[in-house]
Amino acid sequence: MTVEVRRATAADAWRLAASEPPGAAVAASHLRRQEAGEVLFLVALEDGEPLGSGVLVPGDVPELRHLFVAEAARGRGIGASLIGAAEREVAAMGATLIELGVGVDNPRAAALYRRLGYAETGERSTTTYEYVDRDGVRRTATETDVHMRKRLRG
Repeated sequence: MTVEVRRATAADAWRLAASEPPGAAVAASHLRRQEAGEVLFLVALEDGEPLGSGVLVPGDVPELRHLFVAEAARGRGIGASLIGAAEREVAAMGATLIELGVGVDNPRAAALYRRLGYAETGERSTTTYEYVDRDGVRRTATETDVHMRKRLRG
């Protein structure tokens, strides 16, 4: 099967939302931000079904955030496909750098990013945020991310 990565549509957001906890509205929020011109909301699809997504935030150094791959699709190159698409979008913007953050408790993702040419910048950030768990309960979490950056070929 071939995986297609493209900018998300309303239909894609609806399909992604179907797997979210009740009341989470993550995909809808990303789509609203894309429609407002604030971000690019990328989705990876196989046979029309979303397997993952990511949000590219433009700027002097564009940042890839909220990279997600469905658990059943992990290890199949979906994350690398999403990152590759984000890098192509960044190059089309005329930027030469891209940045992302990875949780200190996510060594598997950090290893993928290193394989794809990302290096730690030495920066870390700690964020406290609210989310909706699988039971629809609103909770608070604190996460520390390591910042990673890649120089794109010009």
